[in-house]
Amino acid sequence: MNKNWRWLPAGIVPVVIVTAAVSGSAVAEAQPQLPAKTAQELLEFVATSAEDAYSGTVEQSSDLGLPDISMATPPGGTSSSDPTSTALELLTADHTAQVYVDGPDRARVQVLDQLAQRDVVVNQDDVWFYDSSANEAMHAVLPDRESAKAELEAKLQEKAAEYPELQDVPRTPAELAEVFLATIDPSTEVTVDGTRRVAGRSAYELRLTPEDATTLIGSIAVSVDSETGVPLSVTVQAKGQEDAAFQAGFSAVDFSTPDAGIFEFTPPADATVTEAPTVDDARARMEAKDEPIATDEPVVIGEGWSTIVELPAGTAAKLGVAPGSGEAAGMGDIMDIKPGMDPEEVAGAQAMLDQALTEVDGGSALQTSLVSVLVTDDGRILAGAVGVDQLVAAAQR
Repeated sequence: MNKNWRWLPAGIVPVVIVTAAVSGSAVAEAQPQLPAKTAQELLEFVATSAEDAYSGTVEQSSDLGLPDISMATPPGGTSSSDPTSTALELLTADHTAQVYVDGPDRARVQVLDQLAQRDVVVNQDDVWFYDSSANEAMHAVLPDRESAKAELEAKLQEKAAEYPELQDVPRTPAELAEVFLATIDPSTEVTVDGTRRVAGRSAYELRLTPEDATTLIGSIAVSVDSETGVPLSVTVQAKGQEDAAFQAGFSAVDFSTPDAGIFEFTPPADATVTEAPTVDDARARMEAKDEPIATDEPVVIGEGWSTIVELPAGTAAKLGVAPGSGEAAGMGDIMDIKPGMDPEEVAGAQAMLDQALTEVDGGSALQTSLVSVLVTDDGRILAGAVGVDQLVAAAQR
């Protein structure tokens, strides 16, 4: 996939859920007149885009049918040490962020909270995450890109020798676009749905409409800048819901190269700094353990838009979710009370989330307009863009 589809460099992958959640809603204006393009031509345009330096203000809004738990966060946001609470807060509240990108090695995302902000900074091999409200920072050192690339190339060559059909993988943007369209057909209708203006710029609208009766997703629209090929906004519609379930896009964008100083980061002297283990450190720790390493991996059930992912038994407890039914079942203690929080508001938000859980055969379930989650009595978690009944059936297979 071309780098522009990712919006941010590969080094930011460990925090992609956070950075994606803080992308912004678009400001639409009168439809511009642009040369006609087919879906394949538009995909080729995105794939051949050379624009990899830009900055802008992005906004995000969600209407998933979940209660807004932002009131249960301390002034300025959630703690970086509480990722589950952070993810819930990002999904149930609106956000504004500043985004800066300079090629595949430098990026910065500043989530603008009330009276504070959260920063994700990638500069060459260093990644920083800083939460000013908690005054906590996490630092990670990325593996050497050239070595990782060489290792990947060697593995690909090895597999290509073992499986000659891999020699025919698409290499040009046109081939990639053709393969993409062939792969999703007939499960998805892909069309160019006119033009629009986003952040003052003219854009084509690429629309993906699932032809799957079981998925909750109605359509996904991607606005593509007509000059650069960079995606400017994404809108996800849920079936049976008039308002967008999720919107993410630029409200202002500048395609000049950001100042290099933006990607420099030094945590405050009094900040609590945590060093994340490197890949080699993590591998060494795993190899040094006496007990056998757990081999349970997520199970993928089905395909396409109705794919369900099943996480192994014990996952629910690790996330603070109490499996089973009755008073003991629920979201557990995922929203820790931290300095600046109102305990009563935390309890209220916790109660609202617990009320959103419905007892079903074999566990408890939460359904939003786009995705459903099932917590089974034995601690498994199943999730997918399908109804709860599909999850229950998958859990009992």
